[in-house]
Amino acid sequence: MKLNSFLRSISLSVASAVFFILNFSAASYAATPTPDSRSPKATCRIEVDDAHISTSILRNSGIRVVKVNAKSICNIRQENVTLTLEIYKVGKFSNYLMHRSQTNPNSPKSSGLIVKIQDSKVLCVNSKASSYFGVVFSKAFIKGKWQYAGNTRSVNIVKLNCGN
Repeated sequence: MKLNSFLRSISLSVASAVFFILNFSAASYAATPTPDSRSPKATCRIEVDDAHISTSILRNSGIRVVKVNAKSICNIRQENVTLTLEIYKVGKFSNYLMHRSQTNPNSPKSSGLIVKIQDSKVLCVNSKASSYFGVVFSKAFIKGKWQYAGNTRSVNIVKLNCGN
């Protein structure tokens, strides 16, 4: 329980730094990344979901994969977004990078109010319990300037029956 509180406070600190980096006016930013918050959201922010077993891939192809989704959200147009998502497996002495994906900044899908990565996944080789989380960072052209958002981690490290 204490570990979750500690990890949540680190996540909040990282998210606060990201919000500050993208800040156009200090009053427009909220300091909390939790999706159920009643506070106003930042003008621009990046979000990363918790790791989960993809039910649609399991249902449609019979393959078990760990999936993580991420998005860059702005209430003004963002262009040439490079959104990078990394999926990590928790190890005994260090965390292991299992997969990295990135949006193509030249693609039309990498501009607009919301830019998403929804296809990052790691194949489950067996059903051994393992813990996973995602990390996202980004670069975007907003209001004539390049803006950078540092690492933002999934709020929760999730134990799933997916080993590799």
